[in-house]
Parts: sequence; C-alpha cells; structure tokens
Amino acid sequence: MILATRNGATMHETLPQPTRAFLGFGLSLQFCFAVFGAQSSFLFVDSGQTLGEYFSASVALGDLDGDGDLDAWVANYLGPNLVWTNDRAGGFNDSGVRLGNANSYAVALGDLDGDGDLDAWVANYQGVDSVWVNDGEGGFTDSAQALGPGRGTSVARGDLDGDGDLDAWVANGFGEADTVWTNDGTGRFSDSGQRLGTAFSYSVALGDVDGDGDLDAWIANRDESNAVWINDGSGTFTDSNQTLGALASFSVALGDVDGDGDLDAWVANYAGDPDRIWMNDGSGTFTNSGQLLGDDYSTQVALGDLDGDGDLDAWVTDYLGPNLIWVNDGSGIFSDSGQTLGDDPSYSVALGDLDDDGDLDAWVANDGAPNTVWDNVVQGACCTDGTCVQLQTELCTDLGGTYFGGVCTETSCENTDPIGACCVGSGCDLVTRTVCDNFGGLWIEGSSCTECPAGCEADLNSDGTVDGRDLAIILSNWGLPCR
Repeated sequence: MILATRNGATMHETLPQPTRAFLGFGLSLQFCFAVFGAQSSFLFVDSGQTLGEYFSASVALGDLDGDGDLDAWVANYLGPNLVWTNDRAGGFNDSGVRLGNANSYAVALGDLDGDGDLDAWVANYQGVDSVWVNDGEGGFTDSAQALGPGRGTSVARGDLDGDGDLDAWVANGFGEADTVWTNDGTGRFSDSGQRLGTAFSYSVALGDVDGDGDLDAWIANRDESNAVWINDGSGTFTDSNQTLGALASFSVALGDVDGDGDLDAWVANYAGDPDRIWMNDGSGTFTNSGQLLGDDYSTQVALGDLDGDGDLDAWVTDYLGPNLIWVNDGSGIFSDSGQTLGDDPSYSVALGDLDDDGDLDAWVANDGAPNTVWDNVVQGACCTDGTCVQLQTELCTDLGGTYFGGVCTETSCENTDPIGACCVGSGCDLVTRTVCDNFGGLWIEGSSCTECPAGCEADLNSDGTVDGRDLAIILSNWGLPCR
C-alpha cells in the first residue's frame, strides 16, 4: 500500500502495529496514512473481515435474499459451498447453509427458473454440476439435476439460443470437451449435444463479439491456444479458428476496454506469463494489443470502473503474489496502480458495490486462507493550508481543507504557510506544520524527508524515542473513528 513519497521514491511501508486498533468501520489506522501523499484517485482497503475457512475457488455476487444489497455465493473445492449475507453496509454474515460437497470450481448466478430471484449453477470437479434453486429469501434447494461429466472448471450463463431464458456454457478440463446446456424456461436443463474443443479449458466468458446480436464464447485454455466460438443465433457454435495465445491461461473477461463500442478480451495467464489484452475489430476478430501486464501467477481477472472515470479497469488475482489493479487510460492502455492487495493465494474476485456508497468494491476468494472484502475509497486532491494531499472528502473537510478531487499533481493550491518534512511513523511527506500536526507527525521546517529520524514501530511521533508522548498519541485517539 502506498504510504508517501520520499525524495521522489514511492514507499510501500505500513504503520506501527499497535496503532491499528483505533480505527472505526473495521479499517486500520494504516488507511488514514495510506492516502497521505499518495497520488491516486481511489484506494482499496482491507475491510478486516475474515470470511470462511475452506479452500475457495470462485465467488459470485448478487442479491440472494431479496433485501436490495449484494450477497456472496462462494464455491469451495475442499468443503461445502457457502452463502454470505450482506448487512447492507458491506459487513457479511455466514447464512449457515452448506450447499454441496463435490469439489466445486465455479459458480454463476442468474434467474434460471424465471421466478424473479437468483439461482446458482455450480461447476464441480468430483461430481456432476448442480443447479440450486432459490426460494426468494436466500434459501436454496438442490434441483437434483445431473449436469455434465463432472469436470467443470468454469460456467457462464446467458441466453444462447434466443428463447428468452438463461442457458449455460460449461468449460471443462481433465480430458472433457466444453458443453452447452439449454434451459426449458423453468430451470430444467438439457445437454445440447455439442462437444466444443479438445483443450483443457479453464474459463469462459460470453458476449456478442461479432456484433450480430447473439452471445458468442471466448475460452481461456491451459495448454492450447485460446479460442473464440461464434453463435449462429440458435445456440449452435462454430470455432472461429483464431489462434489467440498459447500460454497457461486461467481466466478471461470481456469488455470494451478501448471505447470503440465492441468487446475486447483480457486474458489472465499463469506460470509466470504476462497477461494479454486482445482487441476486437468489431467483427469478432482479435489482435494482440502488445501489452505485457504483470509477470506473476494470475488466476482471474474482473473488469470494472474502479476509479470512477468512466472506463474499464482490471482487478487481477494472483496465486503467488499480491492482487494487482490495472488502470485504463480510456484507450485500452493500462498502467499498474501501484496498489498491492493481500498476500494470500487468491483464486477469484468479484466486483460490486458492497457497501452501497456508489463505487465498486471487491470480494476475493482465497486458497487456504479466509476470503477478504476490499472497500473502494475514492480520494482526491485536498488543499489545506496551501498544501495538496490526497484525502477523502470527509477527511478533507475535517482538516479544514477544500476538496477538488483528481490528483495533487494536477492541482494548484495557494501556499501561505512554510513547507517542511512531516515524519509520520515510517513515512514522510512535505506539508505545512498544521497538516502535520493533524496527522500527529514530527514536523521539520525547511527540511527534506531524509532528515526524518530513524524510527521503530512503537515510535509513533518519529522523534527517535519511545516514551510517554507516543502513549499520549494513543490515548488522545482512543475510541475515535479515523475517517
């Protein structure tokens, strides 16, 4: 997490552990200083929730209990699936239901039986796929359908045959071809008889890639080239015979990343291969953009407008490193946001407004560690005492500043007070004394951040000594929320 800048270099350090207990809303005090000096218009903060204890492979968000907020269905491959209900503020509670126990790899939500609530299709590895029917209040019943060969790795639902209900494309691995299942409108599914591809498929995304009004399929494959299958409008698919990368692809997401009105594809690759973006020419023919994004073990990508500028950004989960956010410049060119999110092996992410504040948050499903919820906090340029710092609107107001939004590098503040180095924990920025005092830092007039004394974790005011003044900082903030 970006804390501040020192002589032009970005520091990725955390605040002392003892200070973290004083933040309200489940956040840590680290959050307060993470925005201090950072040049970013948004920031993701761990909500502090530890959700589940199984090995989670997939998560899908939707209003499962009909109360107007987004709940979560988590597919676990070592343990039963779980449903987590939202308290309408982004806090989640285990519903207590345990749904299936067949090594689930993926889940997709949709109104499969036409009764107005969200049901669930679960792709299983050791057992046939299952459809769980919702009673409208988040109570699920197994429909008792035996769907597929039991080698499902991913599932996407959509109206594939044009009859108005949701069908399913299941991506299979372990020697099984992909399958298409057609819905009779009541949530009963029939195998279309199509066997699509011979590769080990890890992910499928549905979308109208050729602009003819029906849903086509992009498949991410593990050991062969990725593939695009074209729909004839009746649910019959033909391989477009495009050769779209031959890497260890784990996930694909479709979206108009370059703003030209058609669907492009972001492919997340595993085994140290960079992610790729494939640009659509509007007719369903894709070209490698040439961007090499990351070099870690990517397991899933989700697209969404994370920074509120109207284009699609990307959250990429990583199995052997932190999750990353890639920011779109509006033309489909992506840059690393600098945020490193979590250190658990992550398999899946779903984006949605979990806390009802108007921006996209993230639920991350982890392998061998609890799932995590990351809150999106929009921050912008705040001018206070002639200095610009990146803060949230409320915190800017609390400091007596003027909130402009955007980033400080593009904002000019009238400077009336002298600037000095503000040493806060292990971080530093050049601000006025008033701003530094508001953050409880040690201010050195007319100096640079190199003059900050070497600190230790308990030296909260960075004066080089752990003493009563550090304790006073704790006591003066006891019980206060940090917004």
